[in-house]
Amino acid sequence: MAKDLRRPLIRRVLGFVIVVAAVGAAWSLTRPSAHPRRALRVPTATVRVALIRRGPVITRLVAYGRVVPAPWAVHTLVEPFEVSVTRVFVNRGQSVGRGATLLAVTPGPTARLALLRAENSFRLAQLALREERMRVRLKLATQSGLLRAERAFDAARLSLRVFHAEGLRQHMTVPAPVTGVVSDIAVEEGSTINPGQALINLIADNRLEVRLGVEPEDVPSIRVGERVRLSSFEGTGSQPIHGLVSVISRVMDPATHMINVFVTLPRATSYLLGQYVEGRFTAVSVAGLLVPRSAVLPSGHHFVLYTLAHGHAVPHKVALGPHNQRVAEVVGPHLAVGMPVVVRGNYELTPGMPVRVRP
Repeated sequence: MAKDLRRPLIRRVLGFVIVVAAVGAAWSLTRPSAHPRRALRVPTATVRVALIRRGPVITRLVAYGRVVPAPWAVHTLVEPFEVSVTRVFVNRGQSVGRGATLLAVTPGPTARLALLRAENSFRLAQLALREERMRVRLKLATQSGLLRAERAFDAARLSLRVFHAEGLRQHMTVPAPVTGVVSDIAVEEGSTINPGQALINLIADNRLEVRLGVEPEDVPSIRVGERVRLSSFEGTGSQPIHGLVSVISRVMDPATHMINVFVTLPRATSYLLGQYVEGRFTAVSVAGLLVPRSAVLPSGHHFVLYTLAHGHAVPHKVALGPHNQRVAEVVGPHLAVGMPVVVRGNYELTPGMPVRVRP
């Protein structure tokens, strides 16, 4: 009987304990925090800054290319009539003096036939003129007929003089018109060459230049007349020399997709035709707004830098101009000389984030 009376008492005590525990848990969840400021505090970034300044960007550009003949120094030797090559006296790359014999040739069949025709036409025109003059004296011809005969004679004589002036004879030689280097031989012994076809290419007085391939985005930094430091990959001409930029091409090379920049070599050089060369430019850009290179961050398809305003980070979308490893030119709205830009710690920043400047 007593055992049955204790069961309701135990149940009431357990219910009371559960109610007290529930009330205590609810109170602990709903009471205000003892440190509200610490829970809501926004993190502060520690950064270093530098001031925007104005000036040019000095960059070092490296390009590669080959030694080529200067276009104005190349002499292409041709003959105005057909010839047969009987002897070649020089080799490719050989230095020759002015007047040196390069080739021995003879007139080709077509040239000999043309010369015979010119000689026959001259003789016939000469005889026709004599007969016409005789007929005029005998009153058997008019002055207009005599005038036509004189014109035909002058034309035949001029044609024959052209052959004689060009040196058409049985045995001929081709001399070097200038002192230089034989860059190419387009014929072989025994070959027959058509009129105007190239025989030999000669580079006058070893006039060479360097053709360098430059990236299109680097071309605006190069100027005609600028000095270029050249060095060779081979042993010949291994000591660096300096040349001058003579021509900057405005057409992209279809083979390399680069822009050709031609550099004039000094007269006294040991560089060889076709030799591979490295060129180093020192390019100076137009003055602009400069910041340390570390201040500019990539962000998708553009760049971003942060300035400071009232202790908070302010982002700026900028375009990147000429740059090197130390500084970069930036273009963007609301930027001015003297503004502080974040150069260290900027990877941690978000727009409007509080910052503390480290000295």
